[in-house]
Amino acid sequence: MPILNAPIRILGCGSLLMGNDGVGLKVIEALQKIELGSLENLDIADAGVCGLDLLNFFDGARKVIIVDAVLADSPLGSVHRLDGKDLIESTEEPLNLVSVHDLTITDVLRIGVQVQPLPEIVVIGIEIGIVVTEVTLEISPEVLKGLDEAVRLIKDEVSSAL
Repeated sequence: MPILNAPIRILGCGSLLMGNDGVGLKVIEALQKIELGSLENLDIADAGVCGLDLLNFFDGARKVIIVDAVLADSPLGSVHRLDGKDLIESTEEPLNLVSVHDLTITDVLRIGVQVQPLPEIVVIGIEIGIVVTEVTLEISPEVLKGLDEAVRLIKDEVSSAL
């Protein structure tokens, strides 16, 4: 498949069972309910807490947008946009951006670039403040405030790639 016809893939990461960590999946739910969900050459998927399995989602895509909960020492619900290339090339986590999963997205990208060609990657991170350690289905209202901004950024990313 020629790269121009390859899909743009939006991946939500996190666990709905771990409260605020599920905010990336809430963004995916919101995207599936709006007009983006019906665009041709656009895949929207729940990637869960997949670690290195995230690399499988990159196959056949020309652009991947990853949405995840992050810890970046910013106000709850703050939304950060990072280029995957910057994450790979940086000697430290930009903005002290740290995923709440075992492997950070940066770790996965740095491994991925060693084993396969990577598409253009953009990470949209929503600040959750602290690592969730107990099972809960509740996402705090402060974190959910970042949802609209994340959706807007994703729409801009998709528009610029079409």
